[in-house]
Amino acid sequence: MSAADLATLRDQLRDRYTIERELGRGGMGAVYLARELGLDWLVALKVLPPSFAGDRDLRERFLRETRTAASFSHPNIVPVHAVEERGDLLAFAMGFVEGESLAERVQRTGPLGAREAVRLMLDVAYALSYAHGRGVVHRDIKPDNIMIERATGRALVMDFGISRRIDAAPVAGRAGLTRVGEVVGTPEYMSPEQASGDDVDGRSDLYSLGLVAWFALTGTTAVTADSTQKVLVKHITETLPPIASARPDLPAALTSTVDRCVAKDPAARFPDGGALAEALEAAQQAAPELPVPLRLLALELGAVVQVLLFAGLLGFFMLARANEEGFEHLDNLVPLVLLFAVVVTRVVQVVIEVSRVMRDGYSSADLRRGLLAIMDEALSLREARKLDAALRARRRRTVRQVAIQLAVAAGLVALALSMRAPNGLGGHRMPPLAVSLLFSGLALVGVSLVLALRSPFRMPPGERFFRAFWLGVPGRMVFALAERNAGGSQGTAGVSSRADTTSPPKPAASPLAERPRPDPAAEIARSTPATADLTGRVDELERRVDALESSRPAPERG
Repeated sequence: MSAADLATLRDQLRDRYTIERELGRGGMGAVYLARELGLDWLVALKVLPPSFAGDRDLRERFLRETRTAASFSHPNIVPVHAVEERGDLLAFAMGFVEGESLAERVQRTGPLGAREAVRLMLDVAYALSYAHGRGVVHRDIKPDNIMIERATGRALVMDFGISRRIDAAPVAGRAGLTRVGEVVGTPEYMSPEQASGDDVDGRSDLYSLGLVAWFALTGTTAVTADSTQKVLVKHITETLPPIASARPDLPAALTSTVDRCVAKDPAARFPDGGALAEALEAAQQAAPELPVPLRLLALELGAVVQVLLFAGLLGFFMLARANEEGFEHLDNLVPLVLLFAVVVTRVVQVVIEVSRVMRDGYSSADLRRGLLAIMDEALSLREARKLDAALRARRRRTVRQVAIQLAVAAGLVALALSMRAPNGLGGHRMPPLAVSLLFSGLALVGVSLVLALRSPFRMPPGERFFRAFWLGVPGRMVFALAERNAGGSQGTAGVSSRADTTSPPKPAASPLAERPRPDPAAEIARSTPATADLTGRVDELERRVDALESSRPAPERG
């Protein structure tokens, strides 16, 4: 929009809004951050393109369906507050979400991890369940229409204004949704039935959500071509490969859910958003969130690893010097004794910390499983980074920079050594300039080594040592010692004063005890039989929505 057009827009809406700045722009028009004067709050004002606003049929349907969307009240749907219709101007005001779109998140940080993707899909599934239960299909689920709230990480669906009621008749004179989609839709995220102009229901949105999940997990669009027509043909005729082929590190419960969403046949997908939410919840249960005590303990163990690595390196040089000058010199032994005291103290501290966690009900097997899960999360994150083209390009630039720095460092060191002169005592002396060049070259070598070894795609040395130490024999020894310490404390503190002490106490249930992993498909089959009563499912959905609304904060409005 030109400066003149923006001035015109401000003049048209000056009685209700103050336009502050542009937030974004796309095929559906421009979005502005505006302040609503009546209530003095920030809103996102979306101005539809003139070609859309000038079509009478589309304009009327848009206004009708936007009024329907404005009646929605759900914590995962960006609310629509008002519609502005003034001459050739068509716009609507929606809640301003302080955050970024999913497209911006992936562009900024790369593909999402499994846990973050499940949470995002679950939030969108809740929103779609709510809308589908009221007979409304979104028809334009895509990364740009999913906002991620910065404060809470919650996902919210926006742009329900271009939705359509499931039972609505086609617009007169239109061949179907394909023609409409050329104006307001996104071909890369259309379902096969939407691309072919057939009638659509909620399962069309689930297909689009599956493609969104593919993008979130891989950083790439699943269906692309050099023209809109070819993209639509691909949706209709080509089957996507399993997402596990692009992300083999993902849990099976998640990959099977995404693959079912993108099935070409609507009957092969989940029947509705509620069934998808149940499958995602089952995926969460299959990989439960690690308790905070274990994550805090992992941070403590990581700090101990750093101390051990530093102490080992420093101790090596101290021993070498002591061995060269003789252990009879007391000055060489003092630093070694101090270093030994520091290491022993940190080990004792970590044994006490592990014992405290075990007294909370965790066993040594729980700790090992928790640490392994944290290591697997790091591995999954690195696998996701490998799919980020921008990050790979930055890594290639870093490697080239390292090569140049090493060449410069070699030249500086060589030049400094060439400036040495014999001092007559069997050694050499170097002028101040040569010393400066030598130190600069060595500093460049150190920086280059760190940049070369610290790759976002490889396991860092510290993590390798962490795995070898805490998941190996030393870690088992520390955990066994801590377990005996925790058991002794429990026995002392928990002596019963009752006369009957013949019955052995029942062991407490472990917070991370192994349990069978649920089968999402089986769970869905049990919860959604073919003869299920629709009214019962709607009532259940209402209960889920009420619980969600009571437990989640409302979207920020500015």
